[in-house]
Amino acid sequence: MEERHDRGTPRPIGGIDEADVDRLRRAISGSTEGLWEWDVPTGMVWFSPQAIALLSDQDADSPPLDWGAVRRRLHPDDADDFNAALDQAADQGELDVSFRLRLADGDRWFRARGAIPEAAGKAPPVTLAGSIQDVDELHRALDRNAYLAAIVDAADEAIIGLDRDAAIVSWNGGASRLFGRPAAEVLGQPAALLAPWVRLDLLPDLFPRALRGETVTGQFVEHRRDDATRLDLALTLGPVRNARGTIVGASIIARDVTSRRAMERRLIAAGRDLRRRSDELEQFVYTVSHDLKSPLVTCTGYVGLLEEDLKAGDSDAAVDSCRRVRNAVSRMSQLIDDLLSLSRIGRPDSPPRRLDLPRLLSDLADTFGPRFQERSARLELGPNLPPAVFAAERDLARALENLLENALKYACDTPGTLVTLGALAEDGQTRIFVRDTGPGIDPDYHQKIFGLFQRLDASKPGTGVGLASVAKVASVLGGRAWVESEPGLGATFWIALPDPSDPEDSPH
Repeated sequence: MEERHDRGTPRPIGGIDEADVDRLRRAISGSTEGLWEWDVPTGMVWFSPQAIALLSDQDADSPPLDWGAVRRRLHPDDADDFNAALDQAADQGELDVSFRLRLADGDRWFRARGAIPEAAGKAPPVTLAGSIQDVDELHRALDRNAYLAAIVDAADEAIIGLDRDAAIVSWNGGASRLFGRPAAEVLGQPAALLAPWVRLDLLPDLFPRALRGETVTGQFVEHRRDDATRLDLALTLGPVRNARGTIVGASIIARDVTSRRAMERRLIAAGRDLRRRSDELEQFVYTVSHDLKSPLVTCTGYVGLLEEDLKAGDSDAAVDSCRRVRNAVSRMSQLIDDLLSLSRIGRPDSPPRRLDLPRLLSDLADTFGPRFQERSARLELGPNLPPAVFAAERDLARALENLLENALKYACDTPGTLVTLGALAEDGQTRIFVRDTGPGIDPDYHQKIFGLFQRLDASKPGTGVGLASVAKVASVLGGRAWVESEPGLGATFWIALPDPSDPEDSPH
């Protein structure tokens, strides 16, 4: 029995049955792998016909191949690794290397593996034998998978894989960034440990739906990270199937929509504010037209009387008519000034900022203190004032001036009245107040007095715009104004504004 070496040299094979050799030849010829044998000292290599066909685009009658012929077809990027693998194999007796060859139909991947035959038993190796296999499809599939994995890992969205027991089996870079935990920390852990929303919402309801083959979208949850950062997340949950189509788990895609949801909330708030302003404008136009018309009617009436007085030569009556016309014009001028002041509230030339609240209140107390003394009343500052308030200084100062003017008009008819200008921090707000020991206000009028041109006592001077301005200032700054009072028990007027330490609540 003989075996052919380098497709031409016979070589005897001892102790092997010819039938076994025939079976081996048939197995080799039917295999998609090529075989090779390398005589290390001489560098001669025997390649089977299948190996020749794989490596050279030649038929079995072409000239013999050696490693040099293979090297000449190597892709340049693989040359160093291939040569290093051959050198290591020649020294240690084992070869396992993947490489690309440049063939007529393009570059293809191959894998060569080999070792010292058991019968050789020599070190360093004299002969190595092994196989060579076309692994191009495998490598290209791995490249595609690596490419897709890189895309998934670079995605901003958190993409999480769960098995059927809801344990985390995959965790991309987006998940690490979103939840602040590396993959090594969470892989294999129950998804319920991830966040309360997983335990409370996904596991009882959404996760079983995914295992039944349903894709669930449009789910929004709130998540707080370990550093207390609050996130709004949009979730998509769906089934994961294997190559046979069997559902083997579920995927969670979580997208950070915190900015979008905040914008939506601001748009909703802006819509409500726009509707409120529209209603206010309608009421404003009606009220202004009515209240501005009143002085005009007065002027018209007394101008007519003045004409009659002049015709009759009644100078005293004419002087009285002129005085009344002058008063009506003065009232109209004051109304217009107050309305212009009201219209300026919230303008961008006086934007909100962090104000020194004790200084602001102290300045007001210094300004108004003497006027209260003239009315035999006393104005004092409250204790423990908060250090700051977030507001437009011009608007807030004007609102507090209106409250102090209001106290001068209505609360100081009785000597000894005490008026307190103070503030306190409570429930995430800075609440500024003007408290008096005056006659008090019936609860039926607590809301009405903040309306435009509303006055409880027409005998007192004023236009009825002051408290409306207070309410508008509070609203523009994201807060509110109200009064607490009972007849005979004095009154406390409040302006509550968002705390400057919470920028979420600050007006924009």
